[in-house]
Amino acid sequence: MSLLVFGHKSPDTDSVCSAISLAYLKNKLGMEAKAYALEEPRKEAQFVLNYFNVAKPEILKAGELKGKDVVLVDHNEIAQTADEIGEANLVEIIDHHKIGGLSTDLPISLRIMPVGCTCTIVYSLFKENNVEIPYEIAGLLISAILSDTLIFKSPTTTKLDKEAVYALAKIAKVDYEKYGMEMFKAGTSLEGFSIDEIVNMDFKEFDMSGNRVGIGQVMTLDIDAVLSKKDEFLAYINGTEFDMLVLAITDIINEGSYLIYKGEDKIISDAFSVGACQGVFAQGIVSRKKQLVPKLTDAVKNI
Repeated sequence: MSLLVFGHKSPDTDSVCSAISLAYLKNKLGMEAKAYALEEPRKEAQFVLNYFNVAKPEILKAGELKGKDVVLVDHNEIAQTADEIGEANLVEIIDHHKIGGLSTDLPISLRIMPVGCTCTIVYSLFKENNVEIPYEIAGLLISAILSDTLIFKSPTTTKLDKEAVYALAKIAKVDYEKYGMEMFKAGTSLEGFSIDEIVNMDFKEFDMSGNRVGIGQVMTLDIDAVLSKKDEFLAYINGTEFDMLVLAITDIINEGSYLIYKGEDKIISDAFSVGACQGVFAQGIVSRKKQLVPKLTDAVKNI
């Protein structure tokens, strides 16, 4: 039976590139596999696909999962995956996040590593299986790692991420620093996007001590354009049904995030050691996985 490989909702560069690259590897190892996406890839991911001339994955349609063997990449949270995941046979998860709420009736293959990017794990799988990495797959892998690690500025960055980038840069024929900035510039422009589209552009939902918490993150080189609409963002955020919602506007150059939020000021001040106010700058906070989620989780727990 063919394997369906896909990442999380609102697919980012890692979600898209890890699905395509892993499906390629599975096929090289004699398994029939196809990469899908749950929604249209984000702007940065589309730039990467165009740059390396790779077709974007098909969007998974309603009803396609029933009875199918599924491999999840770059996520393992129920709220972040396909709505019909319960109708599929989940056979494998490859991820770099904390373990979420998914459960299975049968044992599955599970590869979760504390690295900066799922594509770093996929790169390791190519090496472990002695499968040559072609130019376009190398391009996808290095793009995702540079994206998730913010060109090594994120605290999630590990030695394995760096080693993968150095090796993949040679195959993909790119100067990784110059290419990484070109990718960020192409992917972080928010021109033409509405308030709700920006909030939900890179959005994930979590359960924190029984509270429904949403965390959106926008990485942009044009911070002023977002902060000038702070009141509009706040009006939208306060109108949601989440118990708490935080939008982190991440400044790649200055390595920190401006926070617009729905929730108690004390949670924000306790979590990030700041004087809580709308648009406050949290120095050094650039990673949702390693900073935003655990710090908010602890603050909510202790409130």
